[in-house]
Amino acid sequence: MTVSQASAWQEALAAAEAGLHQGIAQLEQGLAQNSLPLAGAVPITTWPSPSPTWSSPSASLNHGGEGSSSSTYQYDMTLNKKTINGFDKPYYCIVSTGTVVLPGGKSLSMDSADAVLRKLNLQPATRTATRRIEAWLKPVYTTQGPLKTDQPINLNNHNIFVDSFNSTDPTRSVNGLPDARDSNGHLLTNIGQFDAPNFNVPLSANIATNSPFANIGNASVYGDVLTNGGATDGNGATVTNISNVKGEIINDYYEPLEPIYAPQWSSATVSGSVNNSKTYTGGTATSPARYQVGTVANIGNIRLSGGKQVTFDFGTTKGSPDRTKNYIELYVTGDFTTRGSGSTDGSVVIVNGVNVKIYVAGDLNFSGNGLVNYNNTAKSLEIYGISPPDGTTQTFTLAGNSDFYGTVYAPGADLKLAGGGSSGEFVGSFTGKSAFLNGTTQIRYDEALDGTGRISSFKIAAWFEDVKNLNTGTFTGQLKF
Repeated sequence: MTVSQASAWQEALAAAEAGLHQGIAQLEQGLAQNSLPLAGAVPITTWPSPSPTWSSPSASLNHGGEGSSSSTYQYDMTLNKKTINGFDKPYYCIVSTGTVVLPGGKSLSMDSADAVLRKLNLQPATRTATRRIEAWLKPVYTTQGPLKTDQPINLNNHNIFVDSFNSTDPTRSVNGLPDARDSNGHLLTNIGQFDAPNFNVPLSANIATNSPFANIGNASVYGDVLTNGGATDGNGATVTNISNVKGEIINDYYEPLEPIYAPQWSSATVSGSVNNSKTYTGGTATSPARYQVGTVANIGNIRLSGGKQVTFDFGTTKGSPDRTKNYIELYVTGDFTTRGSGSTDGSVVIVNGVNVKIYVAGDLNFSGNGLVNYNNTAKSLEIYGISPPDGTTQTFTLAGNSDFYGTVYAPGADLKLAGGGSSGEFVGSFTGKSAFLNGTTQIRYDEALDGTGRISSFKIAAWFEDVKNLNTGTFTGQLKF
């Protein structure tokens, strides 16, 4: 084998990987545009069978090495679905083929079928190196776990705990409420430090950081500590006070938080800033009622105080409430705040049976009794923080005596969770750039959220080089000379 042939063999794999990355980029673009490839605008339940497949056109790559003057890739993307906990999850298979043309003239080759029949039928052929890889990608949802950050988690009070329950399982909840404590509350932080004095976590509640540093302090961790390269050696230890860690120290954790972009709606009811009481009414599941406060050019805020209230309610049919019109989406181009101080509270109320998604581009602050979700289920409220420009701060504050039911995914925001009174429960899933917890704060993760919310990214679940063509039974991962 010559140097050019060996180089071409390696370049063919690089070309195949380039095709895989293009397929992943197509998925990421679909997430940003709220339209996944092959899924279209139709619900998952109407996907055709067998699973739809799309083939990319062949694309050329610039060459700068020994093997050849040109290389190409082509990939096939197949959409599959897998039902988990009653939810259809999209899984994608990408098969990418990289081909490199060897320098020099043509050679003689045989068709693979003729070779099987031992039929001598030599024909001129362009000399190529071809390699094929296959990757399976699984969705990563915004609601996987109770608390996940990219930077420090600071647990600032001994009255803090995290646990899990399952609102759909009567043996692990009481009438769907988190009265039965369980052990799947995982804390995840991608960078910085973990500061948890006097913090108790139920068994299997794993703590993770993208940094090598984790100071457990006086915490009792009934699970694992996951770090990015952490060490427990006496000198230069980066994971300290591990005597209270009941699980393992795992040092290869990292999971990026994907940004959230502003909604790109074809139609919505647009208004200016809201400072007085207002009711938003719903649409159907396939055609939710959409409202926008302000525009990109003229930022709008919702600021409530003095008893003013925003209510999310059913739509109407012939003047009467219609319980099928119970889906609302709201995009606030600025801040969304309630004052939440005694008799001057502003408030947000979600009527039982109504499902709400809120997108906030600025800061969010629900204080006092600032938000009351009469559904008492986290899946009925999704709050998304639109990722701010680089260098811009964003803060999401949930504080007060009332229980909070909902999910928050704000990868660019500093989360501040501060419960009060004897409860201070935050039921749902919370993701931010950093997290500061204070007061009597109890995070209760509902495992029924798994597979709900938005897909934030796709993760490669399996990758291998496919050296056998399943259609013909002949090997394709080979050089043709």
